[in-house]
Amino acid sequence: MRLKDKVAIVTGAASGIGKEIAAVFIREGAKVAIADLNQQAAEAAARELDATGKRAVSVVMDVTNEGQVNAGTAKVIETFGALDILISNAGIQIVAPLVDFDFSKWKLLLAIHLDGASSPRERRWRRCTGRKAEPSSTWARSTPRKPPCSRHPM
Repeated sequence: MRLKDKVAIVTGAASGIGKEIAAVFIREGAKVAIADLNQQAAEAAARELDATGKRAVSVVMDVTNEGQVNAGTAKVIETFGALDILISNAGIQIVAPLVDFDFSKWKLLLAIHLDGASSPRERRWRRCTGRKAEPSSTWARSTPRKPPCSRHPM
């Protein structure tokens, strides 16, 4: 029961691996934000994983958009009162021969996989906990709780 009453954000959690991570966390007692670009899919996943609405909340989040990351994080803290765990699962796959691989798609892929996994949430996490985020995207160790992040403006 290491996850009992911990609060997690899982990006890309409306489907696939992210949804399964969220399901395990909820089953283990965590409260989870289903963060995804697709609002309807995030809402459906939250309802499916927690029909009571007490342990799962949907959050619209484009991990390449710092404003959405900050707003989504604030919603999670407002809803659950804390933030303990970040799972950077959001990702895309673009398959194309190199000669057909458009540079704008390359930049999008990098923005989601690199920027989306570190920069905006790193700053928010540091402000929430006073600690640097661990390099692992599956860090789930307990962190001492401080006042909610919403009290610490960006």
